[in-house]
Amino acid sequence: MSGGPDTEEDGPSDGRRDWAITATDKVVDIVDLIRSTATQPALTATRGVVYGLLATICSVAVLAFLSIGIFRLLDVLLPGESWSAYLVLGSLMCLVGGFLWTRRSTDPSTD
Repeated sequence: MSGGPDTEEDGPSDGRRDWAITATDKVVDIVDLIRSTATQPALTATRGVVYGLLATICSVAVLAFLSIGIFRLLDVLLPGESWSAYLVLGSLMCLVGGFLWTRRSTDPSTD
């Protein structure tokens, strides 16, 4: 059965097909533009927050294990009970705190 220009065998004309492809490409381009300007910075910020929290948690765990290890090492090496290890570590932390205290900013305009 041969029909007119809109029969199933012929399908849409080339002009209508080109228009559909052009319209689809425009929609895809607009969606890509919106995604790159709106969601990409949000994804980058979220990724930074997650990796920052992970690094902070790992750093706290490493610091805790390191301080426990140093205390136990000092407890074994130094004569006397564990008070000597407390004395050495306390003195060391006071010195570090005193050094950091001298490096602080006292200018109120830098806050």
